[in-house]
Amino acid sequence: MIPKRFRLNLHSRKIDDLYGAIVAQSRRAAFYIGYGVPDTVDGRFDLIVLHMVLLLARLDREGPSARDLGQNLFDHFCRDLDANLREMGVGDLAVPKTNAGFCRGILWQTDRLSGRFYCAGQAGA
Repeated sequence: MIPKRFRLNLHSRKIDDLYGAIVAQSRRAAFYIGYGVPDTVDGRFDLIVLHMVLLLARLDREGPSARDLGQNLFDHFCRDLDANLREMGVGDLAVPKTNAGFCRGILWQTDRLSGRFYCAGQAGA
């Protein structure tokens, strides 16, 4: 029998694939060349957040299982953000506080904008 931690987790694979697609989409040159997003850490972060907010808002409207997927995706994002902050040299004591602030900001943006996305989607229905 294979111990649980070594088994292939298809749910985790789906989260990795979704997050990879968000990051890949946010790195498209069109955002930086055509729309003038600065090619900086902040500009790249803002695009990842934009794509996360759009997807989380959509998943929130799809029901409980999609919300669960969204929560797992958000958790993956926060772990990745933590790792990137440490890689950029943010001190170990500051990482949790910095990460928490970023993650709260994303949740705030999702809550603030998801009602607008829902209303806009219903207008054409």
